[in-house]
Amino acid sequence: MRRRLAIVLVSGILVAACGGGATPTPLPESPTPEPTDVFVEEPEPTLEPLPTAEASASPAVEGQRYKVKKGDTMWAISQEFGVSLAALKAANPDVDPERMAVGTILIIPEP
Repeated sequence: MRRRLAIVLVSGILVAACGGGATPTPLPESPTPEPTDVFVEEPEPTLEPLPTAEASASPAVEGQRYKVKKGDTMWAISQEFGVSLAALKAANPDVDPERMAVGTILIIPEP
């Protein structure tokens, strides 16, 4: 019986010495990144007035200005503003409809 008591006491001392039964140290919290919304609503098309003939060195073209956004096509822009695709291409001869870059400024002719 003494032997069993000694084994139990020694076992208890070993468990206590090894840290058995102690609660683990919590890890520091890492900051949670802000959620990103991949489905952001696109802003409405922006129209900017043309500069006056005195302000620009290029020949004056009547119409409005439109800044190309991601996913825009020249055909969709012509439909949005009610002008023909040919008129839009003629007003923007330096712009390749197949390779329009985001941020390109297009002249929207009067319908």
